[in-house]
Amino acid sequence: MTPSRPLSPRLARLGTLLLLGLAATSLPAQTPREKAQPKTTAPAAEPPGQSARAAMAAITRATEPSALTVAPGFKVELLYTVPKEDQGSWVALAIDPKGRLTAADQYGGLYRLTLPPLGTSAGLKVEKLALTLPAVPPPPGTESRPTPKRAAATDGSASPAVGAHGLLYAFDSLYVMVDEVPAKQGVWRLRDTNGDDQFDEIKYLREMRGSGEHGPHSLALSPDGKSIYFANGNHTDLPTHLNKSRAVSWDEDHLLPRMWDARGHAKNKFAPGGYIGRMDPEGKTVELFALGFRNQYDLAFDQNGELFTYDSDMEWDQGSPWYMPTRINHVVDGADYGWRSGAGRWPDYYADSLPATLAIGPGSPTGTVFGTGAKFPAKYQLALFAADWTYGTLYAVHHTPDGATYRGEKEEFISGKPLPLTDLVINPNDGAMYFAVGGRRTQAALYRVTYTGTESTAPAQPAPLTAEVKLRRSLEALHAEGTGPEAIAIAWPHLAHADRFVRTAARIAIERQFPDNWASRALAERNPQAAIEALIALARVGPKYLQPRLLESLERLDFAKQPAALQLPLLRAWQLAFARMGKPDATTCARLAAKLDPLFPHPEALVNRELHALLVYLDSATVVAKTVPLLSVSEPVGTAPEEQASKSLLARNDNYGKVVNSVSDSRSDRQQMMMAYNLRHATVGWTPKLRVEFFSWFARTAPWKGGNSFSGFIQNIRTETLARVPDPAERAALNALSKPAATHFAAGALTPKGPGRNYTVAEATALATGLTGRNFAEGKGLFAATACIVCHRFNHDGGGIGPDLSGAGSRYSVKDLMENLVEPSKVISDQYDSQQFDLADGSTLVGRIVGEENGELLIMSNPFAPDEKTKVKSADIKSRKTYPISMMPPGLINALNPEELKNLTAYVLSGGNPNDKMFK
Repeated sequence: MTPSRPLSPRLARLGTLLLLGLAATSLPAQTPREKAQPKTTAPAAEPPGQSARAAMAAITRATEPSALTVAPGFKVELLYTVPKEDQGSWVALAIDPKGRLTAADQYGGLYRLTLPPLGTSAGLKVEKLALTLPAVPPPPGTESRPTPKRAAATDGSASPAVGAHGLLYAFDSLYVMVDEVPAKQGVWRLRDTNGDDQFDEIKYLREMRGSGEHGPHSLALSPDGKSIYFANGNHTDLPTHLNKSRAVSWDEDHLLPRMWDARGHAKNKFAPGGYIGRMDPEGKTVELFALGFRNQYDLAFDQNGELFTYDSDMEWDQGSPWYMPTRINHVVDGADYGWRSGAGRWPDYYADSLPATLAIGPGSPTGTVFGTGAKFPAKYQLALFAADWTYGTLYAVHHTPDGATYRGEKEEFISGKPLPLTDLVINPNDGAMYFAVGGRRTQAALYRVTYTGTESTAPAQPAPLTAEVKLRRSLEALHAEGTGPEAIAIAWPHLAHADRFVRTAARIAIERQFPDNWASRALAERNPQAAIEALIALARVGPKYLQPRLLESLERLDFAKQPAALQLPLLRAWQLAFARMGKPDATTCARLAAKLDPLFPHPEALVNRELHALLVYLDSATVVAKTVPLLSVSEPVGTAPEEQASKSLLARNDNYGKVVNSVSDSRSDRQQMMMAYNLRHATVGWTPKLRVEFFSWFARTAPWKGGNSFSGFIQNIRTETLARVPDPAERAALNALSKPAATHFAAGALTPKGPGRNYTVAEATALATGLTGRNFAEGKGLFAATACIVCHRFNHDGGGIGPDLSGAGSRYSVKDLMENLVEPSKVISDQYDSQQFDLADGSTLVGRIVGEENGELLIMSNPFAPDEKTKVKSADIKSRKTYPISMMPPGLINALNPEELKNLTAYVLSGGNPNDKMFK
């Protein structure tokens, strides 16, 4: 085992006791579910004391509309608080042809809601759809199967779960994207063939194997009404029997070896990552449309038929140079949006990807919908509504045409605490918006949004298509299967177009043609912009034997003489020539390095990053000596490379100016971190003095803060660079010099006064509801005392074993929070689960895979010592499966007295804000 970071004596004892308690604790007994009536109305409050369930329902009612912040002129109504034990936690919505709503429980069944008319919230009816999907789906394309005999009861325990993430009514059917039940994952088609208002025909169309919250997600009808689009997260395999693809020849395309996530997330997940596909109504033909997303949950078409999605960030990467915030993407035919796992996520300025229309920031994207059909003012009819689960915010994104794409501006349309938004729809029958909250078994509810202001709600007309959009669409038509070589002549002139989206469409059209038909033209192209695009295309799809000629053509493009807007694309063309075609011989590398060496360091920060990586790859003899001093040059606050690029490139009126500002609240120096990341692979130019200077840098990073994986990435840079030091004695000295200091997350911890008690969920919820007059300092100290901070990050401090709790107040009701504290095994996100490993020697190990070295898995099994890892040879693992008990021990709050529990709860729900009303 590798040595762990020392814990304080108090925490070490606490960790030992908690883990011993966990080993002796079985899963909490499940409360027997009471049967629900087939049709119910929104539950009315029962007299106090009538039953434990009634008392709890009074406490756990969803957030009242009066507590929400709503855009002026709009009204929000709470229509239904979902009884969690009976009807689960809702994550997907769809409007049926009769104007009724269908909702999906994330882990359970489907529910049909007859909505009350506008003007009243009374009379809503809820019924569980009585259907069962076959446990083992038939092969794609088989004949439909009749529904098995329906269960008599309609509660969540009566029939097998559906586990849907996406719903769509189209083609006289309900399409269901099943995610959470592995034996059923994929697209199902449900039909009512006998007119009894129940689904009696169930057909499995396409298998789509994924992984829980990053698996198969939502569905949308195409603008022409002929096909179905679907969004799948980055842990989803491509559909079986994929027929064709609009995207061409995707790959990882890293110049230097990528570093996997320091906590093991998405290890060995490769391109295409998250993707959007489409299929015909019968699922017979499935096509990959666009790729390179992380975890886009939903997708939506605007009134002009343009497609948009809201993609997730990797919150664990905050503070790192490769962190990208959640963002709105304009999704176009065949494009790549740059997600790659670990530290490999492409920056927005890579010429073979496309940028966002808007960067939102940290969050957890869920449902999206355009306001088309809503009885809202015109600007909201044309807006994209994008829901964030983590921070309880519904954004209205207003897009302005910008050449062949759009520029977005966000407005906080609705926000609340808690308001864990999951999905939303516009009901064309009444013009209202309906949205659901829930997910991960949090308290679910249904709300309605109507406009009560004085502005006109007449149907809005979309902005007319720009000439660039029309041109882009005409080029996208050349992406179709079977397009002949005439596409080359049509597309080629547009490789030099001023609009990046147009250039991309032209390049993809050319990449679909045989390289023999256009390689010579690419190699001879003299227009710098067109040449860069053409040579990128040739590097991506051309034969490797053309590399010498391709490099010769790139050398003709004198880097120093190119305008600033072409320097990053030119560097990317060099990178792709090597990433796709291999490393040239040493003589060629030396010649190219000598040509590029004088350009480094470069005044433009982002150019410096890419130029630096290229020189390290080419084994430049001077790059190490030039770089190490730069690790002492601080990046001024507010002048991160992303910000510099945004300012300088926007001024040049080019779409490369849409560089995402990924600045987080951390104080890390991303430019220094990127240089160190590249230097871990430098093999030429080191001296003992330079190594001492380089390894001294790691001590200066100790105060830097970021996401769960941030410190792990820095330590992995250190480890990989140390491994390249040839002399054992020098390596040992550098190891001692750069070894990270112990992290004591317990700083400021208070010793609980007690006396404690064995809290139940109901008791803890009752105590922690309606908090006022709380003690902020004590709550903060108890957050450390109860070991929360050891495993959870909170405002950039703490460990990374469990979810970040900074936004807990926006997604958890008091009851949801207490369930997580008292019964942590009840809901375990697949992003934070652990596995049981049965080994060849008969022993069993429980933990989480966080890395792999030399054929051995590195497994973290002690949440209180996350840097202590057990090495297990892959060959020694007989079997492994998901472990049903959380790594978080139960009863962490049992040392607290009621007043202390209230103060701790207030601290967590406030997000660490001492000015929150709970402390007044």
